[in-house]
Amino acid sequence: MVAMSAANSSPSHSRNEELREKQRREAGPWLHAWHDAVANIKAFSQCVRLCDVRGDGENKLLIADEAKILKVYKGVDVKEHAIPDVPNAMACFYSEEGRPQFPSVAVAAGPFIFIFKDLRPFYKFKLPPVDIEPIESEVWISLKNGKMETPQAIEMLTEARDNGVMLSSQSMNLLAFSDAKEQEEFIEINKTQALQQQTTVTCMETLNKNKEDPRAIGMLVVGTESSHVIITDQWGTSILKKIALPSVPVFMAVSGTYEVEYRIVVSCRNGNVYTIKKGKVIGTVIELETQPCGLEMIDKSIIVGCMDNVIHSFHIKGKKNYSIYLPESITNMTVLTLSRLHIKALIVALSNGEVRLYNKKHLVSTLKSPDVVTAMRFGPYSREEASLILCYKSGALGIKMLSRHAKLDVSSITPGPPPEQDIPLNVPKITKLYIEQTQRERDQAVDMHRIFQRDLCKMRLSTARSFVKIITDGQGPISNTGSNSLRLDAKVQGLGPLFKLKLSIKNTGSKVLTNIPVTYSYNHDIYKITGGVTWLSALVPTLDYKYELKLECIDENGACDPIRVYICNPRSAVPMISAIVNMPVSELLEPDE
Repeated sequence: MVAMSAANSSPSHSRNEELREKQRREAGPWLHAWHDAVANIKAFSQCVRLCDVRGDGENKLLIADEAKILKVYKGVDVKEHAIPDVPNAMACFYSEEGRPQFPSVAVAAGPFIFIFKDLRPFYKFKLPPVDIEPIESEVWISLKNGKMETPQAIEMLTEARDNGVMLSSQSMNLLAFSDAKEQEEFIEINKTQALQQQTTVTCMETLNKNKEDPRAIGMLVVGTESSHVIITDQWGTSILKKIALPSVPVFMAVSGTYEVEYRIVVSCRNGNVYTIKKGKVIGTVIELETQPCGLEMIDKSIIVGCMDNVIHSFHIKGKKNYSIYLPESITNMTVLTLSRLHIKALIVALSNGEVRLYNKKHLVSTLKSPDVVTAMRFGPYSREEASLILCYKSGALGIKMLSRHAKLDVSSITPGPPPEQDIPLNVPKITKLYIEQTQRERDQAVDMHRIFQRDLCKMRLSTARSFVKIITDGQGPISNTGSNSLRLDAKVQGLGPLFKLKLSIKNTGSKVLTNIPVTYSYNHDIYKITGGVTWLSALVPTLDYKYELKLECIDENGACDPIRVYICNPRSAVPMISAIVNMPVSELLEPDE
């Protein structure tokens, strides 16, 4: 009976093993760790971090939710902390050394950066206000003193806005009113208030101060709506550097250390990628075809995901490395870093639910997720050093872990032709006319080749005859008559009615030419030339001779006509060389009053 039960259970056991193996192949190197379908998370990648907030060596998952809640996950347990405003970026950094070492958590919301230490409020940093343009200040001061009427103020502010001047929200709100009465009421309420404009945080990262280490002292790098990048001190309480950019930064990638050398790669709303090196924006600018939707930095490569479903890789000096074309739009990007294997790869989430893993430009694996990924972060979580955090559009939270036996290097990728090679081409059917044509070419191949060679020889002969005719009859820029070789270049200068004809003559032969006459052929009803013949006393080989001739347009309507220049041969009726000068239309002189 025992043997019979064992025999009956073996087929089901084998089917379960096959099912597990199939799921394992579909997941690739990723292992499913946990999934919470009712987590109700509304956050983006900039608001998701992995950090050891307690200093106990166990990393927690921090999510700054749009519901003004900071969620801290430890394993599968979650604790919530209130945030004063809706967050738009978050970063973790160490402000001091020592043991135990507690990191600071910076949450950006509007113009403020709230810094938590041990998950308790520690400091609130406020971004400096934006400088008001002088023209805007003058308008509001005049309105306050009664020196300017409302229509004139509206006109001046509108002109300043159209000229690219960044106005404050108070002026923009005024221009939004179309009714004159509403404009008067708005000015009456706000003209006594101080004119100021507060900026907001758009992105935030961390820059190490003096060494490359996960627990090194860090500094906040903040991108603002006023097109600035700000570097704070190690406590996040004051500004060390403030760098102006041509546009508003939206994504940032940081490398290096502040005290040695650092780079901040910033993608902006104008579609360009700028590099900040040692506090200055360098001249290397990467111009993208479409707007960026993701930016990462791997070693000396800048990886940019664009809205046209393409990932571009550039060298830090601006040279393009390669491009990866994707079937769907990009929602998120993050970098996979394995220090023990010295591997850095790129993880990309697509709008169709796929999560792709790329090692350089090679696709390593594809993970099919149940929903669209809205936030993604890779790093150590709990006791596992390689975890992938996925937040979905439905509010669910998923955690994947990288298998310790996963092979991500390029050599482990299965070699062979691309899968597109197996797709048959849409080749049109062979017609009867095509078959007859190919058969005729086979039968008459020798005759067709002989006809081609004959026509080619005729064309070469005709070209050679034309060239000889040009250089012997004096009609080209180079003349070769017997042993005499000349080069003539004629240009006209002036707007009219007075012109200056400049001649450049060079003897390219081997003998000196003497007493050579230069004459001109022109319409005497249009032009007047002083001295119709110029005598060239001597033309020494290899030397350039410059001559000038003054001429005047005498036509009352400013007409134009070509002028022909001839260098004559004293011993022949055929000129040695000639040139045609196309004269411009002459300007008319104003009649004297």
